[in-house]
Amino acid sequence: MLRYASKTISKTALQLHATQVSRNFHVSRLVLAAKIFDMPAMSPTMESGAIVEWKVKEGDHYNPGDSLLDIETDKATISVDAIDDGVLAKIILPDGTKDIKVGTPIAFLAEDGDDLKNLEYPKLPDEEKPQATPSSEAAETAPPKTSPPKESTESSGNSSTPAEKSPASASPSATSKAANPAQVFFPSVERLLAENKISREDALAKIPATGPHGRLLRGDVLVHLGKVSAEQNDTLVNYLEKTSRLDLSHIELLEPTGTVGADSKTEGKAKPKAKEPTIITESYPIDLEVSYPELSKFKAVISEALSSSEQQAYAYNTNPVSDLDDPLFDDIIAPSRNSDRFKIEYTLNSEGDEVSTLELKLILNDSCFDAKDRAIVFVNTFKENLTKELKAFE
Repeated sequence: MLRYASKTISKTALQLHATQVSRNFHVSRLVLAAKIFDMPAMSPTMESGAIVEWKVKEGDHYNPGDSLLDIETDKATISVDAIDDGVLAKIILPDGTKDIKVGTPIAFLAEDGDDLKNLEYPKLPDEEKPQATPSSEAAETAPPKTSPPKESTESSGNSSTPAEKSPASASPSATSKAANPAQVFFPSVERLLAENKISREDALAKIPATGPHGRLLRGDVLVHLGKVSAEQNDTLVNYLEKTSRLDLSHIELLEPTGTVGADSKTEGKAKPKAKEPTIITESYPIDLEVSYPELSKFKAVISEALSSSEQQAYAYNTNPVSDLDDPLFDDIIAPSRNSDRFKIEYTLNSEGDEVSTLELKLILNDSCFDAKDRAIVFVNTFKENLTKELKAFE
């Protein structure tokens, strides 16, 4: 009787052990899921690109720093390097595919040691059916329909609850618009969202975007959190918009030279007119009697006022005052400090020994985007410096 009972207990224990092993195997299948690799944004303004060539084939292993593929944008062909090691499980879009929008799935990635034959592939956004309340398991194994896969830094609580479509708590910016759900966040934006426990869905739904093509910037998140005002963010956005475009209007094509045939072809054609530079003029009343012996001393006074005003104009900071301003970025895009922003010319109008007015003329260097701002500073400060120097002359 005792021996029979022992056998019964052993059989029950084996059944429980088998059930536990079966459950453990079921959980391990959820871990063995491929990750979606989206079309990366190679620049802040990139909207789409083309796949030139996959450097890694399906099933091949890659290490950090290895080139995965070459992507062609509207500006250049760029190599996409791996950040971590892994395996290229499956290629969705092959070589030569063009007009791929940023955030579109292009491949599946797997971890080292994963069994590719038993690997579970998450459904692509186009394959998903809309559901009222997605489960936590589906949120972990498949990307949301309106956004790329979530980052690992997001908590499981955020991933299991869909974002509520409601406006941002902070007042929207004048230049803001709806965020692009297909965008890839900048690292600074991801870090700021993670520190404040804001999920990707909440960020896309509640935070207005001021970046190009609906891109969320770090300033947008700070405005949403109430750490900076919307006016400060608008100032920086307008400044970046002003300085992000290159002015190529002053560039002229080089005429062909060196051959008789080339000269004969261009003969008779009118040369294109060069663009006239921007000119700022200002008149300053003086009404001061200056005798001929004092004329040279009077011109020296004018030169001193011009020199002081020019130094103040070049020393003036034209960048917006903001906590979001990056001095290193300003130095990269700013013109050379040695470049002349404007050329100064002046004329003295006189009647007999009396100098009536001073006519000032500034010829701007339009190739420098800050030339006009510094010229305005010069005009305003010159009036004060001229008044001060004339009082000393009298």
